[in-house]
Amino acid sequence: MGSPLPRIVSWTDAADNIEGVQRGIQIDRCQKGEAMRNVFAIMLSLLLLLPTLPAYAEKEPTLEQLILQQHLTQKELERSLTMIREEEKQLQTDIARLDQDLNRQKLIMAAMKRHAGEVARAYYTGERVTLWSLLFDAENFNDFLLLYDFLQMLYQRDMEKLEKYQAERAKAEELQKTKQQRLSSLTALRVRFENQLKELLAVQAEKEKNLQQVSDPTAMNALMEHLVVDWQERGLPAFRTFFGVLSKVMFQIPELATPDRISSEDLFSHTLTITQDDFNRFLMSKDELFKQAKFSFDNNQLIVEGTYNQMNLRVVGTYEVVSPKELKFHINELAFDGFQLPRTTIDEMEKQFDLSFYPGMISSNIHVEGITLADQALKLRLKVDLPFGFGYGH
Repeated sequence: MGSPLPRIVSWTDAADNIEGVQRGIQIDRCQKGEAMRNVFAIMLSLLLLLPTLPAYAEKEPTLEQLILQQHLTQKELERSLTMIREEEKQLQTDIARLDQDLNRQKLIMAAMKRHAGEVARAYYTGERVTLWSLLFDAENFNDFLLLYDFLQMLYQRDMEKLEKYQAERAKAEELQKTKQQRLSSLTALRVRFENQLKELLAVQAEKEKNLQQVSDPTAMNALMEHLVVDWQERGLPAFRTFFGVLSKVMFQIPELATPDRISSEDLFSHTLTITQDDFNRFLMSKDELFKQAKFSFDNNQLIVEGTYNQMNLRVVGTYEVVSPKELKFHINELAFDGFQLPRTTIDEMEKQFDLSFYPGMISSNIHVEGITLADQALKLRLKVDLPFGFGYGH
């Protein structure tokens, strides 16, 4: 057995220790395969030790950290490009189906247009008016009623034809509108694909350049591969679980709108103040998951730091007042074990999980005017909109 592994303090130390372990293993030819498997196992063990280090202790990343960051970014961009391709296929399928629906609708429209045209000509030429004039030629009241019922049925049938034509015409216009929206989405998607592809190629080129400076490329490749597998198998599911639980709890935030947390400037203007400690206690009371995380309010940012399944997670975001009824949460930073995730991953999380706050859940008459997060407190400036136009806007 070799000597105990030294304590790892940085990714550079990790690489040095890997080289030391490799130099310290003495083998003969028949034992070579088993020894190499042991070396690989030690390398992976070293990697697993690294997340226990302070994630933000070093200001300047080492070469190894930089390469690992670039590799993770590259793989996430590749995953995003795959999702874009799938979305593009779905849009193309939708457009093809809409084309079929439009062609079918054109045939229906052509037939109905002919019937509607016959009705319109009948009224334009006075044919229908002439028929109505026959009422005055009725010889008795019974003939008058029979003729009136017939003309009324004829009129109703004429109106039904015109209404059906208008309904089918509106349906055709809606199909055409939907198709144009899909085509616009497809164009925007392709632009996004091209931009992300350029970013990916740039990151990949920089990573390959940095890899040329590494003394042991084999060990570095093993670390890169394990990091990506760790992210895909543990990191990504962990973020999805975390955001999934948080998005549900956000709809229970109105429970914090208690009288002792509300101060009033006048009859219509109020401020809801939620301290950082109260917010954390509230979250922990809702789910055990939040007992390993800390939510902080600072510099108008919501900062989340914690551990989950032996991983360090970090989220930084801001709230934006997009309407008097909605505070939208934007994620600015997402980090997994000290590694920053690219914008594509952030956009994916924002799309999948709604972390916004809706003041209307407190009361339908409540509107939000602003929000600040500072000095360990979240402050919501609220306006009460009373009936008959009083309150909001005054």
